[in-house]
Formats: sequence, C-alpha cells, structure tokens
Amino acid sequence: METIEVWRGQPTADTDGNPIQGKPVRIGTFQAMVAPVSVIDQTEENANPRNIEYTIHIRGSRPTGIRATDLIKVRGRLLPVKGMPQVWDNLRGRYVGDVVTVGERKG
Repeated sequence: METIEVWRGQPTADTDGNPIQGKPVRIGTFQAMVAPVSVIDQTEENANPRNIEYTIHIRGSRPTGIRATDLIKVRGRLLPVKGMPQVWDNLRGRYVGDVVTVGERKG
C-alpha cells in the first residue's frame, strides 16, 4: 500500500469575472495499491516518448469523490486522472473501492 494525494484546482474567476479553475491544492490522501501500466509506443525516428501511467486501486466503504479533472500525486509525480474514476465492486455487487488511472506522455 502506498499513500497518494488528490489535488484539485479551486474555483476562481479571471479578470473579466468568468469562472475558471485556479491553482491546485491538496484535498485529501488515501492508501492505495499502485500498479504501473505497460504501454508500447510507436516511435518516430527522432522521438523518444515516455509514458508514465498507473492504475490505482483505493479500497473503502464509500466513494472517494475523485473527479476526472483532479490530479493525483503518486510516487512523487503529480499526474492527471485519465478518464472517469471507476467503481470497484466485488462478485456480489458490493462496493469495495474506486479504480483510477493516471498518467502522462512526455517526449
């Protein structure tokens, strides 16, 4: 189990008064199982991309509240959530946690 942090941009307004997402702040921490995702890239001759991606399993008795727009700090990196967080049910259909995929591509 590892500790992860959830970061969320706080609502604010731009100079014209339009609502925008502000600087992210930490809103919570969870104990989670973190598994790296293996991705094979098709690279161009001069490219050297790196995918950093993890699947995170968070056990709990109620949903975490993590959103698709959140950032997750895992293993020292602040990574965006990829897609919608998923509900983790057991074979009997009882909720046991959330599953979140985070990651980015560099290069």
